[in-house]
Amino acid sequence: MRYSATLVEHFLNPRNAGLMRDADGSGSEEFEGCGDLTRFYLRVRDGRLAEARFQAYGCGPTIAAASVATELATGRLLEDLSLLKAQDIEDALEGLPEDRKHAAEVAAGAMRAAALDALRRSNVAVRVAGRRGAEVRADAAGGASLRESPPSETSL
Repeated sequence: MRYSATLVEHFLNPRNAGLMRDADGSGSEEFEGCGDLTRFYLRVRDGRLAEARFQAYGCGPTIAAASVATELATGRLLEDLSLLKAQDIEDALEGLPEDRKHAAEVAAGAMRAAALDALRRSNVAVRVAGRRGAEVRADAAGGASLRESPPSETSL
C-alpha cells in the first residue's frame, strides 16, 4: 500500500482547513520542486496553541500533512512548535513514500514559521536550536536580535 489509512483519511477529510481572522501568528513554507505550499494560522492562549487553521496547495500528502499537523500542534507550547520536526508529522501519518517526504517538511516548516511569528508578535525570547546559551529576542515591531550568553563550565 502506497499511503496509510491515516494519510488517506486526513486527505479525504482534512481537519481545520481554511482561513482564520485576526490570527496571533501565521507562517508558510513552499517546496520549490513541485510548488506545494502550506500556510498555517494560529490562535494562542497562555503561550499554547488553542486553534490552528491551514491552507495547502499541492499533492494529497501535503494536504494530509497540514491537517495532521494542526492536530499534533493543538495544546502545545509555541516554543515547542518552533522546533517541530518533519519526522513528527511523518510518524503521525504512519509514514510517507520517499518521493512524498517533502509534504511533512513543508508542513513542519510552515508550522515553525507560524509559531515564530506568534512569538515575535508577543515579544517572547526563543532559544536558537543547536546554540547553547543563545536566544532570539523578537520585538513587536518585527525586529529580532541574537543574544549569546558567555560560555560557562556547565555549557561545555
